[in-house]
Amino acid sequence: MSSPTAPVRGLAHRAVPYRDPDHQAESLAGPLAAALERGARAIVVVERRCRVALERLLGRDAGVLFRRPERMHSAPPFTVAGRWSRAVRAALADGAPDVCTVGQPCPVPGTDPAYWTRLDLALDHALRDLPVQMLCCFADGAAARADAGALHDELLVDGVPVPSGHRRRPLRDLLAENPQPPPADLGAPLVELPIRLGDLGSMRRVVHRQAVLSGCGPGRADDLVLAVNELLSNGIEHGSGAPVLRMWRTPDGLVAEMADPAAVHLPFPGLSAPPAAGTRGRGLWLASELTDVLQVWTAEDDPGRVRGTVVRVTTSPP
Repeated sequence: MSSPTAPVRGLAHRAVPYRDPDHQAESLAGPLAAALERGARAIVVVERRCRVALERLLGRDAGVLFRRPERMHSAPPFTVAGRWSRAVRAALADGAPDVCTVGQPCPVPGTDPAYWTRLDLALDHALRDLPVQMLCCFADGAAARADAGALHDELLVDGVPVPSGHRRRPLRDLLAENPQPPPADLGAPLVELPIRLGDLGSMRRVVHRQAVLSGCGPGRADDLVLAVNELLSNGIEHGSGAPVLRMWRTPDGLVAEMADPAAVHLPFPGLSAPPAAGTRGRGLWLASELTDVLQVWTAEDDPGRVRGTVVRVTTSPP
């Protein structure tokens, strides 16, 4: 069991119980101060009262990068996990030896207990090979400790790491117990086209035109074309061979969907870059990197939600 103030060599995933925002800040101040003192980066997403208390304890110029919960969690949990992963990788690329991240469930529209469980599981997967101390805060209580312990190796109780005693494996079971909502009904699509191998060229032109009409600049339009091309190519090569492209213009941006009758097992789609020597998984990862939101449903991973496989990406105008 490693100390919460020691340098981090791999993922240390800890749950932090708290009684109130002041106690929460006191529990976090030690690990955050130690991380900053050794040159690590600290990225924190907490409610305002905890942030105020942390700034009082650490100083407003301590170097903590605070992000607003309503901005960080304005997307499905797997997309948010991708945001965390990119933020951590950027800090490491900038020279940080490791990163301390802090988060907590917040009353953000569109979230529920299943959302936070899926986010925790996705973060565990997305950050598993990185030097990160991930501190997940929760309001204390006997039942809450058992629930948090199912998702974490350790609890950090008043600064002291304690084995959770409730850690559950495999993660797939927890995902199944906390299903994501089915794809939203977006109404009649702007575009609905069955796509085969010979149709990819014309498909790219259709997607580019819809992106331009939606207000995306040249770079964003090109990114969406590449993302959708990867998704449909996956459906052609690894699915039925004839996926369907649908597109909608929504308040959140331009949505493109790849629907295919073939079902596959994709527990954490798009969260990890594929190995340098391999190509499987590249399409979903690239689509996640090139768009604002990636959502995937499969009949195997989301029973009763869809038939086959449905992948949606959303791109918002700049």
